[in-house]
Amino acid sequence: MEEQTPRDKQTPRDFLREFIELYQSFPCLWLVKSKEYSDRNKKSLAYEEMVKKYKEFDSLADRNTVVKKINALRTVYKKELSKINNSLKSGAGADEIYKPSLWYFDLLHILNDQDSVRSTRNTMDDEDEETQQYICSNELSVI
Repeated sequence: MEEQTPRDKQTPRDFLREFIELYQSFPCLWLVKSKEYSDRNKKSLAYEEMVKKYKEFDSLADRNTVVKKINALRTVYKKELSKINNSLKSGAGADEIYKPSLWYFDLLHILNDQDSVRSTRNTMDDEDEETQQYICSNELSVI
């Protein structure tokens, strides 16, 4: 009779924890503000490692499977985060603030500021400055 290894006894929750921790170890997959994020080679290598890991759970997994799983995890995390933020905005008391029931919520805190919207820039202000500089430089040449 073959003895089971600890890996054989791994629960889906244990697997998912390890999968998320591996995802965290590859900032090129989630850290939008890094140079690595736009490096296709690094991303490709990272996804290869993520697929290897996922194959422990699903032997038919491929990159598409991993991408879908990551997107699903991110979506659920964002929904929970939205519930927290909405309860904070509602003026709820400290004991009434939504507490996430998602067991892996804290593992995905790395995503907290990754989807923030870039601040906008009014290009009309730039035009006004350029126009002002043009007017000033032409006034000086006239004098």
